[in-house]
Amino acid sequence: MRIEIDGWQTNIRFSSSHFIPYHGKCSRLHGHDYAVRLYVEGDLGEDFILLDFVETKKILREIVDSLDHHVLVPRNSRDVDVDEVEAQVLISFEDKDYVIPVDDVVYLEIESTTAEKLSEYILGKLLEKSVFPKNVKRITLCVDEGPGQGACYEKVINR
Repeated sequence: MRIEIDGWQTNIRFSSSHFIPYHGKCSRLHGHDYAVRLYVEGDLGEDFILLDFVETKKILREIVDSLDHHVLVPRNSRDVDVDEVEAQVLISFEDKDYVIPVDDVVYLEIESTTAEKLSEYILGKLLEKSVFPKNVKRITLCVDEGPGQGACYEKVINR
């Protein structure tokens, strides 16, 4: 059995800006209207349900709300230097320097803010905050940078 939660339809979306060093025009500060799609696979439980949609959507919304309308900064990047001075974040990479108010920044414990790494990050947060039933076998989380284009990260649940 497989269920799907489509963030475009269920309003599990966020708007954020980011940059990807050494990747042409994507190295410029730019933004996307993102949506999260979730696929959960497994066996039906005794109650004939694979997963509670309501609780899962609530947790996903909390995660994406924490990213919404922020500049996403990868804390583990080897290419980006970040420093905080008073209430400002100084970001340097390539030949660029940005100064952004600290309240506008969300630091992520990832190497890059690509859709690929964002999907892995958000799935990790979902797994931290959720207790999935034993019948769940595989979870795939996708981050779309607009309709029709995104990246997915998959986790097999071994119990």
